[in-house]
Amino acid sequence: MFRRTALACLLAASSSVPLAAQDTRSIAEGQTLTGTLAAESEHEVTLALQAGQFVYGFVDQLDVDVVVAIMSDKGPVGRFDTPSRGEERFTFESEEAGTFTIRLTSFEDGEGDYTITIRRIEDIADDPEDRIDQLMIAYDDDVTPGAIVGVVEDGRLVFEKAYGMANLTWDIPFEEGMRSNIGSVTKQFTAMGLLLLEQEGKLSLDDEVRTHIPELPDFGTPVTLRNLLNHVGGYREVYNAFGMMGYGGEDDFPREKVIQLVQRQPDLQAPPNTEFNYNNTGYILVSMTIERVSGMSFQDYMQKRVFERLGMTNTLLTNHQGQIIPNSGMGYVPAEQGGYRQARDLPAAAGAGGIYTTAEDMAKWMLNYRDHTLGGAEAIEAITTNTILESGDSTGYGLGLGLATHRGRALWTHTGGDVAHRTYFGWYPELESGVFVSSNNAGFPTSIGRPLAEAFFGDEMEPEEEEADIVAAEMSDERKEAIVGLWRLAAGLEIDIELADGDLRATPQGQPMTVLVPTSDSTVSITGVDASVTFRFEVDGSTRSAVLHQGGENPMSRVEQDDELTPAMLRAYEGRYWSDEVEVAFELMVEDGELVAHNIRLPSITLQPGATDTFAAGAVGAFEFKRSGNGEVTGFMVNNARTKDVWFEREWVPGG
Repeated sequence: MFRRTALACLLAASSSVPLAAQDTRSIAEGQTLTGTLAAESEHEVTLALQAGQFVYGFVDQLDVDVVVAIMSDKGPVGRFDTPSRGEERFTFESEEAGTFTIRLTSFEDGEGDYTITIRRIEDIADDPEDRIDQLMIAYDDDVTPGAIVGVVEDGRLVFEKAYGMANLTWDIPFEEGMRSNIGSVTKQFTAMGLLLLEQEGKLSLDDEVRTHIPELPDFGTPVTLRNLLNHVGGYREVYNAFGMMGYGGEDDFPREKVIQLVQRQPDLQAPPNTEFNYNNTGYILVSMTIERVSGMSFQDYMQKRVFERLGMTNTLLTNHQGQIIPNSGMGYVPAEQGGYRQARDLPAAAGAGGIYTTAEDMAKWMLNYRDHTLGGAEAIEAITTNTILESGDSTGYGLGLGLATHRGRALWTHTGGDVAHRTYFGWYPELESGVFVSSNNAGFPTSIGRPLAEAFFGDEMEPEEEEADIVAAEMSDERKEAIVGLWRLAAGLEIDIELADGDLRATPQGQPMTVLVPTSDSTVSITGVDASVTFRFEVDGSTRSAVLHQGGENPMSRVEQDDELTPAMLRAYEGRYWSDEVEVAFELMVEDGELVAHNIRLPSITLQPGATDTFAAGAVGAFEFKRSGNGEVTGFMVNNARTKDVWFEREWVPGG
């Protein structure tokens, strides 16, 4: 359980009001409400605000995991669901005066007690430094893993400040100059390392990767180094695939297993340069290529050829899990029982991640995008050139760097996430300005990066962007009606889609309702978020499967509530299933009327039925069963966000 500050304890003790199960109650600054959530219950708390106010509060999840959704009269404002116990902290702002609703639901229909407290209501700060303090308030106390923030403006590091704690065991606060793990923000450095070798004539980005790693399989079409840097190579995503094998994010495994993963892959997931699928496998292979071509370890090469040349004297690459990193923030993830636990970094991540650095050193890296000190203009142009797929579509990604716009300004950006650390990097080339923030807290929101930038140089941006217009298209009433129903993502999240007054509306489990806008006869765009859904329609006009496009391809299947599977029907799936590709077995058994998957390395997984012969298997993905001509189950494919169609063959059935 979190230790609360003295102020929070005082407020809770002096102003506690019980919240009944069906009440909608109002709350004010300094007030605490208590409540008990039952399964499928929902509590609403209202808060009256003036225009331009900032709110900071928390739900103390005493013995229930609470999902917090903030609503205004105009729709969803924010959603918060990070730790399962302790303080679920939330912040939001009022653009206009009005009454805001804080909706409280339990995660997965849990039951238990909680309190909700509004700790602070104040005007949105005008001063840039005060505004950053405001945005960082939830991570700035002596019991919370914190962050380091750096702001470069007009080519100078004008702001650096540390928040919260670097080490909870030894009560060490984060301080300016401390190192933090930047996760996938590393990828742009890896791209630069490869470009330097190209400039020396030692390789070409258009070389087939097998030229340098010949033990990789030949899939009949060349996969180039450029394809790997663009995330369009078609290889399995290492961390998703290893999750199927029962490896957790903190389990150690050697980099050589990444080559073995590709060697056991039966085919490419998609032909090169036809599909963007964010892929750490490719970047790890690039780091191996750099080693083989340069004759140096990847860590030594990057230290001598990249970091030292830019004067990044406090930057280093890890070479093994558990390496001691002096003057760095320890990584923390929320603990199930409340509070935090220490977390180890991802193993074998070199190339895809693994850099520890400081705000001052990242400012030097940012300025290289202006000064071209390392790599020259040619390398910077290569890194910041948009990838165009064979279809002609743009991916919004260069070589290790995302390419976007923010309030009318070009933005070169990337986020990073190791097991515990979270990082945002954003450089505005037209302004010669940028923001870097890196946290040792797994619950830290990288979305804070753009508001941090606006605090300092929002005056040089265009006015606040209106929500991008969605180009609507006609969809027949018959197709809209076919989409209606309960859907489930492979990871288990359920989405209820309904049709009201001719509009499709979706309500994800524990989240506010949002409108779906048809963009073709089989696709819809989700308002309020950068996401869309493609539905697969059958000849008879029905649809039982779909794909959510949001940070990758996420399979969805219809939950057939009217066709409940009986224990006898579920027994048709029982048996032992083996995958040659990932060398893993699952045993499926019916237990207490549900189909349960067992694996020697994973906890038991209760499979949730969706479309015919399809079950959601939690973090492993979706199980899609296949049958022979006589209807007998022969095996299943596993699909998750970045790894697709991994085959598990049925080896035996009970009593067989």
